[in-house]
Amino acid sequence: MDVMKMIDSGMLRVLFQPIHNIKSDAIIGYEALARGPEGSSLELPKKLFKAARRAGGRQELEMACFRTALSEYQAKLFDSGALLFVNFHPVILSGCLGEILSELDGFRDKTVIEVTESSRLKLRRCVLERLRENGVRLALDDVGKGDRSFSSICGVKVNYFKVDKGIIEGVSSGNDSAKDYGDILSFLIGFGARKGIGVIAEGVETSEQVSIAKDIGVEFMQGFYFSKPKPAEYWVRHYIEANKREAAR
Repeated sequence: MDVMKMIDSGMLRVLFQPIHNIKSDAIIGYEALARGPEGSSLELPKKLFKAARRAGGRQELEMACFRTALSEYQAKLFDSGALLFVNFHPVILSGCLGEILSELDGFRDKTVIEVTESSRLKLRRCVLERLRENGVRLALDDVGKGDRSFSSICGVKVNYFKVDKGIIEGVSSGNDSAKDYGDILSFLIGFGARKGIGVIAEGVETSEQVSIAKDIGVEFMQGFYFSKPKPAEYWVRHYIEANKREAAR
């Protein structure tokens, strides 16, 4: 399947994975995740983005993902009160900033743009400043991934840290390093609390991970334990049913 034709024909899909507030059991946001046509060779995100890079269409793909996610959110998920989390490659975010802000008009305070811990340094400070000045929220993604230095979180002005799943796996590993991973997670929570930054644990897959992360102090979690990414229509039904249960109390 030709990736550029797929984009031009509107065949790109966007699924949404919820981010939960563990204390209130509420969904505080949805991360938009791109998928190619179901059953096609481009369905999985790695293959989809690899094909776009090879075709020189990374920008076209990311902007199509963004527009599709925003359209679905506006039409189906806005009334839920949850935030929309979207990812951008730093170069595309910088090059398309004006266009992105224009598209977000009226929804900027409901949108969280995610940038990776490593890419933050590649972004001009004015890009992040302009996003903040225009009311867009920011999240630093993949915090603690691999051998990245935690010095990169110093001085950053974001609304959320998204802690890499490697740390979450580490705290529940049961080996000698589990306590060290727990100390790292505890540090991030304390640092975030002092700076007014929410901490989201990514890649949560087991009840044990939920329990341990909750005991350490994590308030927000995301991962397959709660739900795989699903179409917006699924979450509309979920929202309606939750409201019915609340009204029946």
